[in-house]
Amino acid sequence: MLKLRLLILSVIVVSSIMLIACSEVKTKSGESPGPTADTNDTVQHVEDSKSTPPVSDRDYDFTYLEEFTKEKRDLYEEFLGNGNINSLKTFTPEEMVLIMMNLVFEHNFDKLYAITYNNYELPDKETFIAEYINYLLDEQIQDYLMYRYYNNISLDKETSTENIAIVQLDIIFGSSHYRKIFALLKEDGMWKVDLYNYMKEKKAKSEEK
Repeated sequence: MLKLRLLILSVIVVSSIMLIACSEVKTKSGESPGPTADTNDTVQHVEDSKSTPPVSDRDYDFTYLEEFTKEKRDLYEEFLGNGNINSLKTFTPEEMVLIMMNLVFEHNFDKLYAITYNNYELPDKETFIAEYINYLLDEQIQDYLMYRYYNNISLDKETSTENIAIVQLDIIFGSSHYRKIFALLKEDGMWKVDLYNYMKEKKAKSEEK
């Protein structure tokens, strides 16, 4: 049932995106609020553009890990095989964002749970996956389709700290510039994505309706 839902959703998203005219959206410093950290090092999710540009389709087996070295690819495969999160300790914040996007692309919710920042707040895996599917999956499917041909991924050095990394994923269509921002936090010596705090925000908004 889940696979059918994902297939139908992907088709709908691609069809919808291709019908939308690309309007000009430029990102400027100060246009949207920057990430903020509280005493628990939680980070606010920020996105510069809500618009969705058209997505082109390419006839090859896409992966977000195309630019990884063979060593990094082997470590990623090792992580997939044995679930040992320590295999990813040498990965940069930018690489962890690409791993997250690839796990979304592969619908590997089990491993998404493993790379999500915990801070002793995460629910059990089954609850996390159920809430992720209900509140965040649709948006992340759209993100991986939209940004799969990204132009640049970089660390925002002005807002990042020793324990908080703000990663920017950029895509450009003509004069239009779209940016997705991801927050990561350091935990047990490695970078993890701050998915759960954003998911809680989405859940709270949904329950207010």
